[in-house]
This record gives sequence, structure tokens and C-alpha cells, in this order.
Amino acid sequence: MHQAASLLQNGQFPAAIEAYRRILKLSPNYEAAALGLAAAYRGVYNYDETRRLLRQAAAKHPKSAAALVELGKLDIHLMHYDNALQELKRAVQRDPSSAVAHEQMGVAYQAKGDQEKALQELNEALRLNPHSASTLYFRGTLYAERDDYDHAYQDANRAYSLEPNSQTGILLAKAATHSGKCDRAVDLLKPIAESASAEPEILYLLAKAYKCAGQPDLAQQVQAEFESRSTKTQEARTQRMDADHLAAHAGELLRKNQLSPALELLNQALTKDPGNGPTYALLAKIDFSRGDIPKAREEITTAMRNDPYNPDYLYVLGKVLEKEADLHGALQALQTATLVAPKESDAFFEIGQIYLQLGQRTQAVRAFRKAVELSPEETEYRTALAKLTGQ
Repeated sequence: MHQAASLLQNGQFPAAIEAYRRILKLSPNYEAAALGLAAAYRGVYNYDETRRLLRQAAAKHPKSAAALVELGKLDIHLMHYDNALQELKRAVQRDPSSAVAHEQMGVAYQAKGDQEKALQELNEALRLNPHSASTLYFRGTLYAERDDYDHAYQDANRAYSLEPNSQTGILLAKAATHSGKCDRAVDLLKPIAESASAEPEILYLLAKAYKCAGQPDLAQQVQAEFESRSTKTQEARTQRMDADHLAAHAGELLRKNQLSPALELLNQALTKDPGNGPTYALLAKIDFSRGDIPKAREEITTAMRNDPYNPDYLYVLGKVLEKEADLHGALQALQTATLVAPKESDAFFEIGQIYLQLGQRTQAVRAFRKAVELSPEETEYRTALAKLTGQ
């Protein structure tokens, strides 16, 4: 469990999935392992499997609210607030003392715009757990929305003292500025704003804090930087969207075997967004089909930098690694693809092919059967399975 939790915390989600599976094979009723497995699946964006595992855990442990709380969190993340409230109310019925259930109900109500019910639930959560930094943060944001900055400052200050991070620091700085504690706001925002990856909003808040603190020259300087960075951020976002659109159009042309116009569009996409993932993924497919495996490897690696769990990218990486004779690496990439998208029959078929090359006939049969189950109309899958089983 310690190893699995460490893998999960470090974002090594496929390895965490395997670790939690091993635990559950030994101890099928281990609730914490089931919740960890669900969290790992959420990490690779497989929300269907996350939900299935949480519902299964909720049924297996009828006196526990933990799985229902996680279902509520998932629905909040997906902006299904009414569904979240249903799950969280069930959690409170099971365990009225669950502070986190009340907290998340407050978050859902706040997202729906019902501030009174949100405040009621957050107050109850803090009665149950007065030292919860997250609940103090959420209640602080609610007070700020109501322009009650005195209470917002109190909650943000307590949250920051419990968990000093950029999220609690930004809320505290906002409240401090509105409460006349301008030097405190400047001290909080300056280290965050100095980061090259800081959002333009941080510079805007810092400019307000400088103005509040009686430093108009610095306020004007930071305001100008805010305006410049806002323009660049918006331009980059627009260029990225345009590049995605061009890549999608190029993909349609490739399916029609119109290679030259597709390549022209892909070059235009890279001019707009030099690191565009969908564009590099398509280029990797093209170069793979041409037999330029090193170039395809470089391109699919670039595509995966900002989207490491895209099943299409993982499939291409698996094919590339297979060509490079890195069968274990290829197998890992393809198995990860099936974790993210368990209905990808092509990935299961390729997994079967790799197991055959590794001499692992039983695993190959299992993979081919899964491919046939998912796509029974594919003659190639059925033929491979029949050849291997003699049926």
C-alpha cells in the first residue's frame, strides 16, 4: 500500500494501477486499495472505470461514506453538480460526521450559485473539522464572492497558515488588498508573479496591491506587464486552437489518402503552434508509414509531452517501439492505452502480436479474444485468434 500510494502521489498512474490490482487480488475487500485504484484510473482520465470502481466499493462497504464522497468529487470535476449532490447526500446519510462530504456539498452548492446552502454546508464541515485548510479556503472564496472580505481574510489567513501554497496565498492576497492590508498582499504575490509560468491574473492582482500600498510607479509597471502577457496568452490560445483545427482537417485528408494537402496543413499548424500535439502525432503516423522510425519516434515523443495519456498517441508509440524491437516498451505503451481507453480493439490486437513475439501464447490468446470481443466484425482479429487456438 505504501508503494502504491507513492506511485499515485508521484503521478505514475499505470504503475499505481498495477500495484493496487495486486493488493486487491490478495485482499478483495480492502477499501483503501479500491479507492486508490479508482484514483489512479482518474489520473489517466478513464472516468468510466473510475466511476465503476467507486460504485463497486460503495456497494461492498455499505457503512462507509468514502466511495460516495469520491463519486461526488468526480461529478463536481465533470460539472455534474446535481449528481454530485445526490452522491454526497447519500454519503452524509451513511456518515453524518463526514466533514469532507459536507465540504464537497458546499463546493457543489457554490458552483450552482446557491450561496446560502453552500455556506451552511461549509460551516458544518468546519464544525466537524475546524482545522481543514481546504474547507477554510472554500469558505473564504465564498465570502469573497459575497464581498465580505473581513471574513474572507480570516478564513484565507487560517488556510494559508495551515497549508501555505499559491492557491491559499492568492486568496489571502485578494482579501488582504480589499481589507487594506496592502503590504501583506504585495509580499504574498511577488514570489508567485516572478514565475515565468504565472497567469496574467497574478500580475493584475499585484498591480492592484502595489496601487493599494501607495506605490503607483510599480503598479503601472506591473499593469503594463499584465496587459502584455494577457495579449500574448490570448494569442497563443487562439494559435493553438487554429493549429488543432488544421490538424483535424489534415487528419480527414489523410483518411482520404490526400497526403500532399494534408502535409501542407500540418506545416501551417506548426507555424501557428510549434509544439502542437495533434500535428506531431499525425506526422509520426506519416513517417512511420514511410519507414522513418527514428523521426516518428521523435515526433510522437513531442506529441506526448503535454498529453501523455492520449490513447491514440500511446498506440503510435507502441507501434514505433515495436519496430525498434523494444517489445517490452511497446507492450507497456499499448497496455497503458487500454487502461485509458479499454474499448480500443486495435491496441489489444497489437498486444497479442507482441506477446506472440515474446513467446507468451496464453497472454496472446487473451489479448486476441479481447480484440474480437470489442470488434467482432474484424476478420483479421478473428483469423489470428482462430489460428492460435485451432478453432
